[in-house]
Amino acid sequence: MVFKRLSTRLSVLYGALFAFGLLMTALTGYFSVVNNARQTAQSELQASARVFQRVWSDRTEVQSAGALLLAHDTDFRQAMLDQDAATVSEDFAILQKRIKADMGFVIGADGQPVQGRGDPVAMAVAAALQDARVGKVQTGVITVASRPYQVVAMPVLKTYGGPDRLGWVVFVSQLDAVEMQTLQTLASAPATASILTQTRGGLWMDGSGQGNVYAVDALSFFVDNSLRTGAAGPLSARGGQAIAFATRLQTLGADQKSVLLLSYPLKAALRDYQPVISALALIGALGLVFIILASLYLSRSLSRPIQDLTKAARALREGGAGQIDIVARYEMGELAEAFNDMAASMQAREQDITRLAKCDPATGLPNRSAFEDHLRALHDSDAAEQGGVAIVCIGVDRYTHIRAVWGVAYGHSLMTRLQEILGGIFAKAYIARLSGDTLGLCLTPCAAAQAMPLARAIAARLDKRIRVTEDQSLDVRVSLGVYHVGKTRGATDDCVERALIALDQARAAKVKVASFDPRVYSELADTLLLTDQLHAALQNRDMMVYYQPKFSYREGRITSVEALVRWSHAERGFVSPQRFVAIAEETGAIRDLTLQVLQTCIDDQKRLKAAGFDLDVSINYSGRLLSDDAFNQRTLRLCQQAVGRICLEITETAVIDDPKIGLAAINTFVDAGLEISIDDFGTGLSSLAYLKQIPAHELKIDRAFVMEIESGQRDALVVRSSIDLAHGLGMKVTAEGVETRAAFTLLQAMGCDLAQGYGIARPMPYDALGPFLTDFNGVVGGADASPNGQRFASR
Repeated sequence: MVFKRLSTRLSVLYGALFAFGLLMTALTGYFSVVNNARQTAQSELQASARVFQRVWSDRTEVQSAGALLLAHDTDFRQAMLDQDAATVSEDFAILQKRIKADMGFVIGADGQPVQGRGDPVAMAVAAALQDARVGKVQTGVITVASRPYQVVAMPVLKTYGGPDRLGWVVFVSQLDAVEMQTLQTLASAPATASILTQTRGGLWMDGSGQGNVYAVDALSFFVDNSLRTGAAGPLSARGGQAIAFATRLQTLGADQKSVLLLSYPLKAALRDYQPVISALALIGALGLVFIILASLYLSRSLSRPIQDLTKAARALREGGAGQIDIVARYEMGELAEAFNDMAASMQAREQDITRLAKCDPATGLPNRSAFEDHLRALHDSDAAEQGGVAIVCIGVDRYTHIRAVWGVAYGHSLMTRLQEILGGIFAKAYIARLSGDTLGLCLTPCAAAQAMPLARAIAARLDKRIRVTEDQSLDVRVSLGVYHVGKTRGATDDCVERALIALDQARAAKVKVASFDPRVYSELADTLLLTDQLHAALQNRDMMVYYQPKFSYREGRITSVEALVRWSHAERGFVSPQRFVAIAEETGAIRDLTLQVLQTCIDDQKRLKAAGFDLDVSINYSGRLLSDDAFNQRTLRLCQQAVGRICLEITETAVIDDPKIGLAAINTFVDAGLEISIDDFGTGLSSLAYLKQIPAHELKIDRAFVMEIESGQRDALVVRSSIDLAHGLGMKVTAEGVETRAAFTLLQAMGCDLAQGYGIARPMPYDALGPFLTDFNGVVGGADASPNGQRFASR
């Protein structure tokens, strides 16, 4: 159960702790009393056992002396020798009466009782004495029909000290309930005595007539343990727990075992200690009541000031004064004073925070939060309903450069000056500083048709030399983004965000003013979605590698292929490689993409070679990867598994962006045995200075020149010059975009080494590459080692 009130929790906590301590003290005292009672009972039981043993020993001595007198009597021995049963019985009866034995009998030389032949006790004793020593008196306990008897058997010898035995004189005492109760009167403690006999199954049974109230299994376990340790211990019974002690008794015959069990009820042992236990219980009850009352008082005295503090804190939360008056000493009084000081300082800081949260601290202008609050207030106004609201975001171009040159304070002054100019133009407009270089202007009422002309007018007014300080002027250039809210309005933060996106669209398009274009916005959102889908595709290995064959003019066959990655999306279909590769380069996924393509190409090259096709494989290698030395080393380790030549196609601009790192990485690849191809030569910022430094093996002429080679003389001249230049630098030349037989033939005449394009073959998956190579080489193989017209046209 969870207690919500502190006073209740303190009461329960203190009460539980004190009660626990009191309980532990009471339990310690109680168990000490019980333990002392047990030890006392154990000592008394052991003493009683010794008394019982002594009583039985004295009885045995008396009966043994009487039996010895009769056994040495000459007339009795002669009667035994003559087998005079009448004389034997008469003499024995006189002796039995004298020593007051419960029963007795004489066993003849044949091992059978002289009288009482049908008596089970006599028969059992006779059987037990069969293997007894000749001249040794036999004493012990024997059990007959689950009843124990004490037996004293004196041998009758033919001659005194001789080896011939005439029989036995036997006296038997019953160990019944009466005998046990007689013995119990001799004990100092109210102990219960029982004679236990072990059965053939190993269990101990009570045969003394005392009434066994113990479970047989528990009794047997206790007796075995007590005999082994020689100590008393607890024994559970139906009447309650008792302290018991077991001592072994001498038995007549080796096949029987008997013990004397003395038990002392624990209640009887604790009877003398009952006043002490009652006193402990009374003290515990009174102590518990005192603890409860003291806990209630203590918890209330501690929680009352805290409750006052809670009320004051809630008042402070609601905007109240939050002051409290606690008359208390020690820590609570100090806490009250500290709380009052804290409440006063919080109210002062809250006022400052409220002011700072809604304004730009550097210029004092309203910030974006205040601007959004203003838009929210206009949502239900009549002015907004008349023509809607136009949000104009005015961004200062080169603001970072201005702040770096003139300082941060100058940048803030510039933004303040622009706000003053806009305030002079639009007296009722709400102006705020949305970010470091952007002002927000809220125009209302303003129709969509008016928003763009107003924005252009603002741009014309601000694109001038503006005096920022008294002695400093600056040529300002601005870009503007416009979003017309209209009557259908969304969340205020979304409206401001769309105006800022319009500003970004204006800067990207390099125009002064741009209105929010939802199509461009949706393209950006789609790009973000495509980015997530690209990562998922890489994890699921959904990318496919297609191969476009490259025809060698010199050998007249397909000698190499270029690996091109393709992505077939479940919903989008085939995604343009230019789009998703650009996304991969921007997000860093180009590493995983390149590794997957490399591994696939190496595996496919092995399978092609096993099929009889020895092909070089060209793989596009992004320039963004050249600066990643760890990835380059990983690429080298992967390429070492290849069974053929691997060529990495790298654009020339990748080296121009960072010549030192780019050239170092390329040299590492070349030293490791990889070939380098300069891709898309002729486009972008080609530089002969870098071209001569790149240790490339191949130069690929861009398709933009090859596709116009038939009709454009300038393109043909550029292609021929590029071929001569590459050959002069020791590189072979591959022409991309070969689609017609005329272009194919013209390139051959110019000395081009390799041709690649739809005229040779389109990119194809691995499964189609093998059949294509077999078919192509079978058709092409001829005297001129070039595709015939019919074959070329079919591609």
